[in-house]
Amino acid sequence: IFSSLFLVVVTFLDADTVLALLKKIENNHTFYMSERQNSFVCVPYGVETLSQLADHTDVNSTCMQYLNDFRQANPYEKFYAQSVLHVQQLYSVEGLKNRCLLFFSSNVSYSERLLEHGYAWIPFNFKYEDPFLDYRFKRVQARAKKSRKGIWSDTNLVNCLRIENKR
Repeated sequence: IFSSLFLVVVTFLDADTVLALLKKIENNHTFYMSERQNSFVCVPYGVETLSQLADHTDVNSTCMQYLNDFRQANPYEKFYAQSVLHVQQLYSVEGLKNRCLLFFSSNVSYSERLLEHGYAWIPFNFKYEDPFLDYRFKRVQARAKKSRKGIWSDTNLVNCLRIENKR
């Protein structure tokens, strides 16, 4: 089911902006949405979340221990999507590079909010299609780093991000 829903995102959403209904929140990086009769999976564009890091980190690694320690000290992070998004609410969603930009009514994206709180980062070597998005996202992440919010408050976890990126 997931792969067929993912294909819908690629074909249905790419470069289009639609008003979509949030049906289910799986975690900070996977939402199930629908627009008219089309269902699709929304994965935030331009960022990588801690839940994505957990998905591809060896459970016995030191980095996984740092991640678990961070999440234990910051329990709000794990449920961030559930706290700011609302099931059965309509959101403006734009498809980009097989991902989606989900916007709040304030015209700020969910991806930017994740960056703002330090619950996600811009993947190393990621190239934004739109220079304006590149500027916005990098500016938000720089503020989070400077303020030492979320992952940027944990030197060990930041080092793990660098190690994971090299793989």
